[in-house]
Amino acid sequence: MAFFHFNRKQRLLLIAYAILFFFLLLLCRFWSLRDPGSLFFEATEGYRPKYSLARIQESLDYLTVYNQSGATYPYPPIEYQPPRDKAACVGIVTVKRPLQQNLATTVASIQDTLTPEQRRALSIQVLFALSDPTEHPDYNQTWLSTIVDHVNTYETVDAPHVTIASLEKKKDIKRKSLLDYRLGLQACYDGSDAPWIVMLEDDVVAQRNWYEHTMQSVRRIEEARQHGQLQDWLYVRLFYTEKFLGWNSESWPVYLFWSALTVAIVAWVALAARRRIRAAQPVLTNPFLLVLCFLCVPALIGLFFMTGRVTWFPMEPGVHVMNSHGCCSQALLYNRAHVPELLRFLAEREDKTPTKAVDTVIEMLAGKEGLERLAISPSQMQHVGAASYKEKKKKWEWEGPYRIKGAHGVWSMGFETAYTQQGSYRWFDM
Repeated sequence: MAFFHFNRKQRLLLIAYAILFFFLLLLCRFWSLRDPGSLFFEATEGYRPKYSLARIQESLDYLTVYNQSGATYPYPPIEYQPPRDKAACVGIVTVKRPLQQNLATTVASIQDTLTPEQRRALSIQVLFALSDPTEHPDYNQTWLSTIVDHVNTYETVDAPHVTIASLEKKKDIKRKSLLDYRLGLQACYDGSDAPWIVMLEDDVVAQRNWYEHTMQSVRRIEEARQHGQLQDWLYVRLFYTEKFLGWNSESWPVYLFWSALTVAIVAWVALAARRRIRAAQPVLTNPFLLVLCFLCVPALIGLFFMTGRVTWFPMEPGVHVMNSHGCCSQALLYNRAHVPELLRFLAEREDKTPTKAVDTVIEMLAGKEGLERLAISPSQMQHVGAASYKEKKKKWEWEGPYRIKGAHGVWSMGFETAYTQQGSYRWFDM
């Protein structure tokens, strides 16, 4: 075998390299179990709900008192600030889910830790996107009218009832989602003068300090824009998934360049050592350099890529520009100034064929108008849906070890680890 053609020092070096590589392999595998872009990703560990389960339980506990008849809200509607003094409007569009309704979790988790002043600064609206809203399990819940500012239906918003009935009959989920999103966004825009509009899907859960972190980030964003450090922006993403932040195929020339450069540097250092260091000459022979440069170094480069980009380069806490590879529309905060053009664009796309998903249409407008898309890291929200209509199944049943199966693929790994202990997470500004 070729291995035995090397001298003793060369064989010892190769054995040492093999041991080191095996150790690094185990270490990288351990590091990247939760990185969806890693070859070592394990779904059971990656989708393990840690912090989100605690927040779900906290939000449901918060609602317990308001599920009792006669329960009063700590700060009833008459004490709210008038619409023009709101800091933000939160719009939630809800539909009847196949397995489990998470609307209660969403509504409660965005306000269970707010101070009275913070809660009064929010206008919370829920749109029941069904022709018959009573079919939604949460529509007649006691807590709904108690802690939500405005409960909307197709009857209370400017909804095209004939079109909606047709879309429901055809089960045209994409087109109806576009229409529902527009109606929910319009209701928030018309219902208050708040400078920020937060649109949430009905199956997210918020971290405890989401309001403070979000408002702090928005202030920093506006300061940066006013000082010319940032262009005009359409939205701030309060949820993102690391699934699309891995090694992107369109960047392969960059990866190839750096990989080749690494091999070239190793070869240059080895050749320089062989010329200048007499003791290295018996070791750094041409056959050994071939193995070093075309087997050992590429194996380490391969291990680097297999471990995953998010493992090596996680997003630092704070605000980041995310004009590409952002997903999805679970939680977005909009700059009010651009909401009218977004509403018009959504209305235009409702009649286009083929129909695009909501998040795709939003990205199309941002790209067309040259507007920045930003994201807060770690995510302020987590997607905890039990099932998704996008899967287009004929039969729905519980799958996997966690009741968040629909969230798979649209899941924030960072959310589960960043806020595991209240008060342990330090927030960094831009």
